[in-house]
Amino acid sequence: MFLSRSDKVKGQKSYLTYTFINGLGYSFLAETIIYLMALHFGADNTQLGYISSTVYLTGLVVFFVPRYFPGVRIVNLFFGAWLLRGLVCLAYGGVFYLPQRYAVYLIIGVYTLYCLLRNVAYPLNHVLQGIVTKPSERGNYSSKVMVVLYASMMLSRFISFTGLSIYESNELKGIYFLLGLGIILNTAASIAVKRIPVKDTIQRSNLGESFQKFLGYLKDSRHRILILLYCGGMSLIVLFNFTVPFLRKSVGIPSNIIFIFTTINFLGVIISSRLARPFLDRFGSKPLLTIVNLIIIVLSLIWVMLPGSTDLWIFFLLGFISLFFIGMIRLLLDRLIVNSIPEDDRVGFSSAVAVVFSLVSLGVGLLGGYLADFSSALHLAIPHEYSLSFGLMGLLALFNFALSLLLQERGSLSANQFLNILINPKHLKTIHNIDLLKRTQNQVRRQSLLAELESDQSHLATQEIQKRLKLATLRDKEMVIRSLFSNPRPELEEDIIEEAMDNYSWWRQSAIFALGAYNSPKSKQALRQIMEESYPYIKSIAAKSMARIHDYSCHQEILDLVYTPKLDVRTYINLVIALSIIEREGGYWKIIFDLIPRNNSFRFKQSLFIIGSTRNNFQPPLESLFHELNLSEQGGFDTLFEEIADMSLSEEEFTRLFRLSKQKDYLGLWDWCRKRCTALTLLEPFESLRLNILGFKGNSISPTLALAGLYFTMHLDKNNQQH
Repeated sequence: MFLSRSDKVKGQKSYLTYTFINGLGYSFLAETIIYLMALHFGADNTQLGYISSTVYLTGLVVFFVPRYFPGVRIVNLFFGAWLLRGLVCLAYGGVFYLPQRYAVYLIIGVYTLYCLLRNVAYPLNHVLQGIVTKPSERGNYSSKVMVVLYASMMLSRFISFTGLSIYESNELKGIYFLLGLGIILNTAASIAVKRIPVKDTIQRSNLGESFQKFLGYLKDSRHRILILLYCGGMSLIVLFNFTVPFLRKSVGIPSNIIFIFTTINFLGVIISSRLARPFLDRFGSKPLLTIVNLIIIVLSLIWVMLPGSTDLWIFFLLGFISLFFIGMIRLLLDRLIVNSIPEDDRVGFSSAVAVVFSLVSLGVGLLGGYLADFSSALHLAIPHEYSLSFGLMGLLALFNFALSLLLQERGSLSANQFLNILINPKHLKTIHNIDLLKRTQNQVRRQSLLAELESDQSHLATQEIQKRLKLATLRDKEMVIRSLFSNPRPELEEDIIEEAMDNYSWWRQSAIFALGAYNSPKSKQALRQIMEESYPYIKSIAAKSMARIHDYSCHQEILDLVYTPKLDVRTYINLVIALSIIEREGGYWKIIFDLIPRNNSFRFKQSLFIIGSTRNNFQPPLESLFHELNLSEQGGFDTLFEEIADMSLSEEEFTRLFRLSKQKDYLGLWDWCRKRCTALTLLEPFESLRLNILGFKGNSISPTLALAGLYFTMHLDKNNQQH
C-alpha cells in the first residue's frame, strides 16, 4: 500500500525506535544468554548447535502465515507474536524443579517456542523496511538500522555484564534477572512496532499456492542464487556463535567477560555499517560481498589454528574483526533482499527466503555442533575441539564467494573495479565528500563540498554531478552547471545541451554559458539554433559561447545586434566579450568606445574597458586600478602613476600629469593621452585602440575614462618602444 512522504518519514523513525527497543529485549532473551543457561545445565555441543540455529530454523512457520492470518495487518501480527513470545519465556522458571538433563530439554523447548513465535512475523522486517523507504535510500537506511540494532545490543551486553558481575556468586540468578528485564523490554517493543504507519495486510494464500510460489522462486536462477547467498551469509553468524562455548569451555572465560567479548564484537558491526554506508547504494552489494567473503575465509583459518592458551586480547581483537566483516555481509544481504522483494508478493518472497534459511541454518548449526563433539570424542590432533566447526565457517564463506561471483545485481561494479576505487585515496576522498554532501544541511559546508566535487575529474565525481543535473532544486544546480564550463566534462555534454535547449528551464542561461567549453559539432549546432531566437540576452550568451569554441559564423549578426538601441546591459557585455574573442585585430575597441557614451554608469564603462584590457593581457590588471579608484579617486591615480613612472617622460611632464589628477582635470588628462597617441606608430591589435583614443571626443571626461586613457596610453607607449 502506498505511503505518503510524511508517513514514510514517520515510519522510518518509528521503525528505528522499534529496532532499538527490540534489540535490547532480544539480547536478554536469546542467543548468548540461552547458551550460558544451557551450559550451566551441561548442554553438549550438538545441543548448542541446535540453539544457535533454532532462531532461524523456526522461520519455516512463516510459510503458513498467509494461510492462517489472511487480512491481518503486518504490524498487528508483530504485536501479537511479540507479546506471546515474551509470555512464553516465563516457562524458563521450570528448570529449578528438573534434573539437569531435563532442564536442558526444557530450555531447548521453550527457546524453540520463543523462536517459533518470533518468526511468525520477524521475516517480514524486510517488507516493513521496503515499504517505508525508497529504493535509492535503502542501502543507507539499512546501515542506520544495523547501527541502531547493534548499538542497542551493545548496551544490553554492558547491562548483562553488570548484572552477572553483581550475581557472580550465583550465575543462574543473574541470568534470570536478565530474562525478566528482557520480557519487560520485549513488551515495550511490541507496543513500539504498532506505531509504524504501515497498513499493508497479509494476503490470503493456501499452502498449495504458497508452495508453488516457493518453487517458482527456487527455479528462477536469479532468485535462487540470491536466496542461497543470503542463507549462506547469514549462516556464518550461526557458526560464529560457537565462539561463545569455545571461550567459555576451551579458554575458560567467565560468563560476565563473555558479554564484554560480544559487546566488542557488536562495536565491529556498528563501525562496519558506518564505513559501508557511502558504498552501498553507489556500487551495489556484489563487489563487497566478493571481497569480504575472501577475508572471512582467512579469519576462519585463524580461528581454526588459534590454541586456547592464546592471550585473551587476541581473541577479543579477532572477534571484533570477524564480526566487523560478518556484520558487513549481513548489511549487504539485507539490502539485496529488500531491493529484490516483489511488490505483488512481499510475504510470499519473504516466506521463501525464511524457509530455505531455516533448513540451511539448521543443517549448518547441527553440523557445526556435531563436528565439535566428533573432534572431542576422537581426541583428534587439532588445536581445539571447535577447530572443525570454524573450518566449516571457512568452507561456507568459500561457497558464498562462489555464489557472489554468479550474482546478478543491476548497476553494481565488479570486484576489480571496486578494488581500484578502494585503494585510490582520491576516490575515497570523493566518496566521502559525496556522502557528506547528501547528509549536510549547512549551506556554507555544501558550497565548499560542491566546489571540491566540481574540481574533481574522477568518474565518480562526474556521475554525482550528472545526478545533480537532474535536480529540480534551485539551491545547488546553478553552481553545478556553471562548474561544467571551468571544469569541462565531455561525458555530460548531452545533459548540458538538453538543459540549454529547454526554453522554460530556470538554468537555461547557465547551460548555454557552459557550452562555451565544448567544441563539438553538437554544441555548435545547438548554439546556432539558439542564435535564431528573438530574445537578445539569450542570443548574447550563445554568441559568447560560440566565440569561445571558435565558431565565428555569427560575427555579422553580433555586429548588427550590438548597435540595437536600449539593450540590456548584460547583453552588451556578452556581445563585447564575443567580439573581443572574434576580432583578434582589435576591431572590438571601436564597439567599446561607441558604447561608452550610451550609459552614464561608471560600472558599465569599467566593465567594457576591463574586457578590452584582459583580451590584451595588460598588466597590472585594470580591475585592480578601478578598485582603488572606486575606493578613492586619487588613490586609483596614485597607484597608476607608480606604473607611469617607467614611461620615457620628462620630470616636468610627469609633474604636470600628477597635478592634473590632483586638480581632477580629467579632460586635461584625456587631451594629454590623445596627443601622446598621435606620436605613436603601432601594429594590430594595438593600432585600433590608439585610433579610438584619438577619435573619442567628449566635453566631459569621467574619472573612469581618464584613468583608462592613461592606462591604455601607458601600454601603447611601452609597445611602441618594444617595436
